[in-house]
Amino acid sequence: MKSVIQNTISKLKSNALSFIQDTSGTFTAIFGVSAISIFLSMGLAVDYSQMSRAKTLLNNSLDAAILAAGNEMLEKNGTSAQLKTVFENNLFANLGQHPELSDHTNIIEFNVNTSTGQINATLEAPVQMAVMSLLGYETVPVQSFSEATFSTTEVEISMVLDVTGSMNWDGKLDSLKLAAKDAVDILLPDGKNNSRVRLGVVPYSEGVRLSNALVTKASGQSSKKCMTERKINTHTDVSYTTEYVSAISGADCSSSKVRPLTSNATVLKGDITALKADGYTAGHLGIAWGYYMLSEKWQSLWPKGTEPANYNSKTKKIAILMTDGSFNTYFDGYESDPRDTSQTINASNLDSIALCKGMKKAKAGGNGIEVYSIAFNAPNDAKQTLKACASEDTDVTAYFYDANSETELRTAFSEIAKSIKELRLTR
Repeated sequence: MKSVIQNTISKLKSNALSFIQDTSGTFTAIFGVSAISIFLSMGLAVDYSQMSRAKTLLNNSLDAAILAAGNEMLEKNGTSAQLKTVFENNLFANLGQHPELSDHTNIIEFNVNTSTGQINATLEAPVQMAVMSLLGYETVPVQSFSEATFSTTEVEISMVLDVTGSMNWDGKLDSLKLAAKDAVDILLPDGKNNSRVRLGVVPYSEGVRLSNALVTKASGQSSKKCMTERKINTHTDVSYTTEYVSAISGADCSSSKVRPLTSNATVLKGDITALKADGYTAGHLGIAWGYYMLSEKWQSLWPKGTEPANYNSKTKKIAILMTDGSFNTYFDGYESDPRDTSQTINASNLDSIALCKGMKKAKAGGNGIEVYSIAFNAPNDAKQTLKACASEDTDVTAYFYDANSETELRTAFSEIAKSIKELRLTR
């Protein structure tokens, strides 16, 4: 296209030079030649506008078609031939409202690498010229190229949810259920191959409740159901085989149990629907078990098929933390009533921040765990803890959300889920 315009400009310059050197003309001749030059310039502007419009339409349709093929690759593990069919169908559907382009667009190349997640394509379409056709250019070819790289990395997510007694107020628990299920629907959509994404749920209140079998393994006790702190390694993911986790029987733990990592959306949404709220807020215990769910050091605790990947496996590990209240409960590893002094609030917050720091820290052979946090009608001290827990970015709000209504809570969970799945064009 550029060479065609350059040739046309060259011809106009040549004609202008001949006109300047010709002294035999009259005013009428001068006006006639000038008018022709003016009309040619106007015509070239029209032709250039046509080419620019065609280029924009091709670019937009090409990007959309590549994204459609990328989604197919990630969610259904399609073959190269299947991905090309999806690409072509989407491309020409987008161009369908512009038959002058769709009827003549050629796919010059389409390349896909399912191992690296890279897809690129080049299109070409002839654009009908108006004035330039007078110079011998009936059509000018317009090309468009686009390339995208889609993440083929596996993802593990622990969703740490506040199910304390205050969540029973003002319909907050129902709002949380809707929001959490929104996230599940986005991360594990129906009818798709979701083998690369696994999600677990950690409900917490005064403690964290596990299945009986997991309680026995993690604490060495079979009769006590509510998991609390360890006495030494309270801020780390040191394995339970090194130090047991304390368990007590007297706390008002929610009856809702931890769901280990799974790709089964039906099971997850069933657990979320059944969530029950009760008790005070030991936020640090929820965070600890969100950490243990993703830690390679805890692989032996979890049932087969639910254990987390190694840190050096390139698996992306993410924790989503949510609370509606102050972290006001701390057991210090003992079976006693922890709700008597303001020091418990400080201890739970300090432990929470230390645990989050440990999660986010780079691991041997791998990256740290990304942490998103959501405050739901929460007091300022809880917001400060969640802000400290959230991963940092140029825009802090990318990882910390302050929700004050059901709509805002659902938006927060949905935006986090979408950001986890986000597909980015590389060029």
